[in-house]
Amino acid sequence: MPDHFIQWVNPKAWTMALTAITAYAPNQTLGSVIWVALVFGIVNLPSVSLWTVLGEQMARFLTSAARLRAFNWLMAALLVASLYPVVFT
Repeated sequence: MPDHFIQWVNPKAWTMALTAITAYAPNQTLGSVIWVALVFGIVNLPSVSLWTVLGEQMARFLTSAARLRAFNWLMAALLVASLYPVVFT
């Protein structure tokens, strides 16, 4: 099964879509829903494209085991650091 079919069951995407419609199209008319979908599509295309290019470049860089290990440790440290405001607020 191609990966793009799996996107239809992505709970984060559904949550984002429902929140966007609720927040930005409060009257929920067809026109306002289409407008929100259009704006999200226009913002999404360059964002996903950039994310793809960055992922490809990271894959080229992380070819050695040492680089991959260092990257994983850095990402783990950043994840733990991101909890600081949650724990100490």
